[in-house]
Amino acid sequence: MDLVGFLLARVAEDAHRAADLAAAQGADGVADRLRADAAAKRKVVLACQAAAPDLRFLGARPPGLANFPLPPANHHQLAALTLALLATPYADHPDYEQVWRP
Repeated sequence: MDLVGFLLARVAEDAHRAADLAAAQGADGVADRLRADAAAKRKVVLACQAAAPDLRFLGARPPGLANFPLPPANHHQLAALTLALLATPYADHPDYEQVWRP
């Protein structure tokens, strides 16, 4: 699975969980916000995909700087970094790949 596919799958799962929450607890503001958050993330992922992300950028950190993302030099690298940052909350998912870590 590629990073875009991974993120779209996680965002879809989050949207379904928000719908389940709304059904279980009534349509309150929290469930609505979670659904809106999932929709916004999906749009960000698709916009980054359209920008042709340079995913090689994600593995370009020099030794000793593993915890600090490099500043992107162009919109392809910015798209890759954005996708990688969006994936970090799912790092414990079995399909997450460490090469995506920003």
